[in-house]
Amino acid sequence: MPAPPQAAGHVSLAGFYFLYYATVGIVLPFLPAYLKSLSLSATQVGLLLSISPCLSLLAPPLWGHLADRTGRAARMLTGLALGATLAFSLLLVARSFPALVASMATYAVFATSFTPLIDSLAMHHVARTGGSYAHLRLFGSLGFIASSVVFGLLVSRVDERLVLAPLGLLALLVPWTLTLRDSAAPGPRPHPLAGLRLLRHPDFRWLLAATSLHWLACAPYHGSLSIHVMALGLSPAVVGLTAGAGVVAEVVVMALYPRLLGRFAPRHVLGFAFAASALRWGGMALTSSAGVLVTLAPLHGLTFGAFYVASVAFLARRVPPELRASGQALFAAVTFGLGGLLGYASSGAAYDWLGGHRLFAVAAALELVAAALVLQAAPPEGGPRPVEAS
Repeated sequence: MPAPPQAAGHVSLAGFYFLYYATVGIVLPFLPAYLKSLSLSATQVGLLLSISPCLSLLAPPLWGHLADRTGRAARMLTGLALGATLAFSLLLVARSFPALVASMATYAVFATSFTPLIDSLAMHHVARTGGSYAHLRLFGSLGFIASSVVFGLLVSRVDERLVLAPLGLLALLVPWTLTLRDSAAPGPRPHPLAGLRLLRHPDFRWLLAATSLHWLACAPYHGSLSIHVMALGLSPAVVGLTAGAGVVAEVVVMALYPRLLGRFAPRHVLGFAFAASALRWGGMALTSSAGVLVTLAPLHGLTFGAFYVASVAFLARRVPPELRASGQALFAAVTFGLGGLLGYASSGAAYDWLGGHRLFAVAAALELVAAALVLQAAPPEGGPRPVEAS
C-alpha cells in the first residue's frame, strides 16, 4: 500500500537533509586538515574555504529566483546534486593550489544552493500539510552526527578517504532527489530583483547584519578546528567527538524547539543563541584540554540549531510565500556567503598571526556584537504568527 502523500513528502525531505548533511559532517570538520596535508599554509587553506561563501553571494539568489519563477526547485536540486558530485571528484586529482582553487570553485557553484532550495521545499510542505520545519531539519543534524563521529573514530590519519567518503554520499544524493516533489505551483514570475527588495525592510537588514557577523565568528571553529586540535597534540578523534557532541545537542534543540523556544520571538532566541556562542568561544580560548573542548561542544545546539531554526522562523514571518525561495537564498547569500567569505578569508591568516586561542577570543567578542544587533529588530506588524504554521 503506497504511503500517503504527506508521509512520502516527509520521508523524501528528511532523507535529503540526512544525506546532504552527512556529507557536510565530513567536509566541514575534516577537509581543512586534508588541505593542510597537501603542504598548504593555514592562510591558503582559509582562502580555499572562502571560495564557497564567495560563490554563495551569487549562486543561491540565482537558483532561488528560478525556483520561485518556475516552481521546479526539486528538479533543480537533481541537477545541482549531479554537478556537485562530478565537481567534488576533481579533488581526487587536484594537488596544487591553483588546481584546488578550480576544484573548490566548481563544487561551490552547485553545492551552495542546496540549503535554500531544500529549505523552501520544506517550508512549502509544512505550510501545505502541517507539521514542523524544525523536526524535518533535525534529520540533517542526525546525518551530520552519524558521519562525523563514525568517520572520526574510524580514520586515524589524514588521506584521500576524506574525499572519497563525502563523494560517495554525494553520489547517493543524486537518485534521492528524484523522490522530491514540488509543493508549489509556478509563481507569478517575480521580477529578478524582487528578492533584493526585501532589503528595504529595516528588520530584515538587522537580521542579516547579526547573522552574517555570527557566521563570521563561527569561521575559526568551522575552518580551523581540526588544525587547532592537531596543533594542541590531540587525537583526530577529538575533532569527530567535538563535532558529534555538538550536533547531538543541535538535534535536541531542534526536536524541542516548537515546545520550548517556539513561544519566544525569533529575535530573542537569536540574541540568546549568540550570547551562548560567545561563552563557547571564550571557553575554547582558555583551554587546551580535549575534555573541556568536548564539554563545551553541546553549546553548538544554540550556536547552530537555535540560530538556524529561529532565522527561518524570522523569515517566515516577514517574507511573502511567493518569494520564499528568494528570501531563503538572500539569507544564505548574506549570512553564509558574505559572513563566511570574510570569516574564512580572515580566520586562516588570523590563525597564523594570533594562534588558535586568541582567535577564539576574538570570535567571542564578535558574538556579543551580533547579539546586540539582532535585538534591534522589531516584532512583525500585526503581531507574530505561529512559528510552526509558517
